[in-house]
Amino acid sequence: MLRKNCLFFCLLIYNYNTVFASQLLQNTDIEKIYNSYIKPNLNNEYRFRYKSLPLNKNPKFWPWENKDLPRVIATLEFERFIKANNISYQKGLAINGIDPEWHYLKAAKIVTINYADDNEKYDLHSLDLPEKDFDFAICCQTLEHVYDPVSCVKNIYKHIKPGGILYLQVPGNNIPHSTPFHFYTGFTATGIGAIVQAAGFKILSIGHWGNLKYQKIMHETNSWPDYKIFKGTAINDLECSPMITWVFACKPPISI
Repeated sequence: MLRKNCLFFCLLIYNYNTVFASQLLQNTDIEKIYNSYIKPNLNNEYRFRYKSLPLNKNPKFWPWENKDLPRVIATLEFERFIKANNISYQKGLAINGIDPEWHYLKAAKIVTINYADDNEKYDLHSLDLPEKDFDFAICCQTLEHVYDPVSCVKNIYKHIKPGGILYLQVPGNNIPHSTPFHFYTGFTATGIGAIVQAAGFKILSIGHWGNLKYQKIMHETNSWPDYKIFKGTAINDLECSPMITWVFACKPPISI
């Protein structure tokens, strides 16, 4: 029986049964996230979107060779969303380095923070930068390495100005790495949507990609295979074998 007011059942592998995850969202909120942003993608167009990988988009600034395939798919989807919505920004916050996604944005200024450079100042659990007027922030492949993702996303929220956008990208399934600082094997699409909503953001879009063959090879080889294993195709098995998920969310404008 589902318990009300919880998030932990949305995460893929680990029970998220901790005090900070309680009393945040109702079951109806979770159902609305799923029905509004995830269920509409459960169709053949979404499944076969990369039946033929657009190899002409393999960029020189971030070659797909030796990059994990789910990451490549997510980057293609990022470009698709940015172009479809004609998004640009004035001041960006790059969390834990400059990800390739920044290439697809019209940049004015990017401030980069990296936990490896200063693990106290740039710890997302206690992040408190002097600048709190960013209108776009990107945080990729990071939340699985923090023990309290809701608090971390809340802290990111504090640094984004009203109307600003956050892009989060997380694994849906993964192999252990960066031990002992690897807390979650993966997040479902519903789970990452619940986290950003619990932190105060308004969801704009949620995406996900997965493939049983890729998942099997990843676990058997304990590595992240690149696009060549599929020989030009990357069919999305949708909810059956999640490998990566992402969300675009905005900080609501101030009501007057």
